[in-house]
Amino acid sequence: MRSSAYEKFARLNLFFTAGFNNAFQKIDKENKNDIFMYFDNIYRIWYYSAMFKEGFASPSVFANIWFKTDGVVTCIPKVKNCDCNFVWQEYTVEKHPFADDLYHIVDVVEENASFDRISNELIPEDFAKFSDRFTFNDNSYIAYIVEIASELGIIKKIPSIYITKYRATAKGFHLYQLDTKTLLEKVIDCAAKLCCRKFMTIFGAVPELNRSMVMKWFCEFDLTDDIYVDLYDIVGIDIISLWKDERENRSEPDELERAALSSVYPIGRLIDRYFLTPFGRYFQLIQPIYYMPFNFEKELNYIFQDGNRDDFDNSLAVFCPSSLYRLTPLGKLFVASEKKETPFMLTDEELENYLEKFIKHYIAFI
Repeated sequence: MRSSAYEKFARLNLFFTAGFNNAFQKIDKENKNDIFMYFDNIYRIWYYSAMFKEGFASPSVFANIWFKTDGVVTCIPKVKNCDCNFVWQEYTVEKHPFADDLYHIVDVVEENASFDRISNELIPEDFAKFSDRFTFNDNSYIAYIVEIASELGIIKKIPSIYITKYRATAKGFHLYQLDTKTLLEKVIDCAAKLCCRKFMTIFGAVPELNRSMVMKWFCEFDLTDDIYVDLYDIVGIDIISLWKDERENRSEPDELERAALSSVYPIGRLIDRYFLTPFGRYFQLIQPIYYMPFNFEKELNYIFQDGNRDDFDNSLAVFCPSSLYRLTPLGKLFVASEKKETPFMLTDEELENYLEKFIKHYIAFI
């Protein structure tokens, strides 16, 4: 059964490699190395993006259909010398790759790895040296592991000039004593607190920004727009009305309203980086879904050539929020066991039929 699922998904990955290679050839030479430092983020957005408009049918949705498991089985690209291979990882309560990567970060910092002072990413030469140890060969993923490991107190920053260095703590050396489920519960708690703290940089240290708010997003929401509403409600702004007014040109926004509208874009990237991507791609508790198919040329050009990189955070441009998200079996186990989810408009069989038509129509291009 699983061998058949792997074969089916290999056909989907052909669409990724064809689309990526075509767009990659058009990227300026000096930007190409950067792409491989954030490669999984490109694959991630494709993996969660609809392949065609009917039914929000992303590659991750088909992985769910073809791999029947109590956990989550996900496809991961591995890049070596510009060659890309795909491997599969299973996420369960007993065996979880993020827990393994926390063990790896303890080893890496003890081997004197150096990190960027602002982003917490590995410096390029150490990324080349150490990135293969981690589940995702992606520098923004490694930076997130550093943030969580620091929150957990398993590594600590030590004095260093121009770069950042860490060392393992006693907790880090004894991390293996925790069973995987207990460690994941601690990680989820840290991730929720970290998410809130990032939003405090925009909304201030308001009491509503707490772990309970993040848990509500799991238990009550499906649409990412609802997260925006929840956040803007904190400061008394009806963001839905502002969006409607702007779209329909009803009235000229005042200074506060203009500030709110201009903040939507950076807030969306924070929603992705500190909620959707960690709890989705890294922990596999939710499944993000983008409504529209992924446009390789447009996205790669935007990220790496149009000057949209942030001075304060080199990798933030690769994040953009999905349209909606659904709980995975792990998510139901860890954070929202009673949640009732709205089913897709199409059945699994109908989605597979659409996929076969899609492949037949486009097979000549791959």
